[in-house]
Amino acid sequence: MPAIRICIIGGGSAYMTSMFASIARHARQGDFAGSEVVLYDINEKAVKGMREWAVAGARNDGLKLKFSYTMNLKQALSGADFVLSCIRPGGLDSRYLDETLPIKQRELGNETVGIGGVFMALRTLPHVIEHARAVHKVCPNAWLINYTNPTNMVVDACIRSGHSKSIGLCDGIWGVKWLCAKLLKIPVSRANEIDAYPAGVNHHTWAMRLEHKGRDLYKIMDRLIASTDMRPRAGYETIDENPALNQIEVDACRLYKYFGILPGTAYYARYYYNLRDLMENHYLNPKHEFRSQWIKRTNEEKHKHIAAQMKSGKATLTPHDHEDAAHGDQAIGAIHGIACDKRFLESVIVENRGRPVPNLPDDAIVEVGCIMGSTPRPVKTAPLPLSVEGMVRDAWAFAKLTVDAAMTHDRRIVLQAAMAHPAHRDLNITETMMNDLFKAHRKFLPPQFFGKKR
Repeated sequence: MPAIRICIIGGGSAYMTSMFASIARHARQGDFAGSEVVLYDINEKAVKGMREWAVAGARNDGLKLKFSYTMNLKQALSGADFVLSCIRPGGLDSRYLDETLPIKQRELGNETVGIGGVFMALRTLPHVIEHARAVHKVCPNAWLINYTNPTNMVVDACIRSGHSKSIGLCDGIWGVKWLCAKLLKIPVSRANEIDAYPAGVNHHTWAMRLEHKGRDLYKIMDRLIASTDMRPRAGYETIDENPALNQIEVDACRLYKYFGILPGTAYYARYYYNLRDLMENHYLNPKHEFRSQWIKRTNEEKHKHIAAQMKSGKATLTPHDHEDAAHGDQAIGAIHGIACDKRFLESVIVENRGRPVPNLPDDAIVEVGCIMGSTPRPVKTAPLPLSVEGMVRDAWAFAKLTVDAAMTHDRRIVLQAAMAHPAHRDLNITETMMNDLFKAHRKFLPPQFFGKKR
């Protein structure tokens, strides 16, 4: 294929280890050879360091790849065929506040669901809107690939801002694939053999079809579950080569028992169906390590790893670990699929145009299976069962209202968005959390929320 130009917004992020590794893998196979990767970030030290490591790694690996960086957005976007968004306004410290301030009220804290997700969006969407408008002006034919949370709201904001060639990605679908691999008694490393067709809203989806090499797994699901040890021997959420189920997977099988389908994002089903257990036995435990803390620790390890490579002169574009590799393979894999017209199934966040999810309106942003290629094509699913439709509609309303709040700077809609999520149903408590989070995040939020003009 001809060389392409990829602009990465947020190019100083530690996630670049996974993105560069996947680009390098495709370049070794010839598809991305001669391509240019332009990194854009507001942190010059971080983005310059990532560019230096990428250049050294490509040189040592013998790859024909060009890496550059710029602090000028228009320059970064000029001539781009693909734009990959990977940003986190406020950084992990702000995410920690999203996770922990609601806990003080004994309420859910998270970066994509509940009131924490609302405030992650309020910080992020102003930048997303700016970037989407710039993409539409500078490189209107470029695909905007969003790997920024909260992905559902991000894609909605991009489309509302005028750039319709926008899709989002989330690795949550792998949870049900890993579960099915264990039920089939095959190694988790072979979970890619399983095709999962989700339907719903990002972080609240259901697997409407599950297949292993063309075989319908729902036809044998009862037998698979009956022949599996349903004790959570792998702990609460551990995912590794351990063939035993973890607690999240056990709970997903319990949901199947009553609803007849598995959650498409098993990890996030707990925020809707096992919230009390999650709160009382984990989040309210003073020793609990929140995801922001884990990511910060992992990022520090990545930076030490990169520094050691640069010091030794042995930089190489390889992923830091298995999870790192999975992130890059999904994000860069989507670019590869579109650029090279490669047909494969991927879980993608898109507009519900044509109603691939029949229960939701055309302008809803949904997560569905897509056949990748030069134009990703959503796969229409059967209607969601009534038993789960209501909760999925709650998730849709929560996401839509959050984007409405971000675009209007209306605090009333902020509260409406938070209370649309089933985790928050008490007005007094939700109002308190909202005020606490506005105060904590003030420097990262638009001044219009505080009665000031920009």
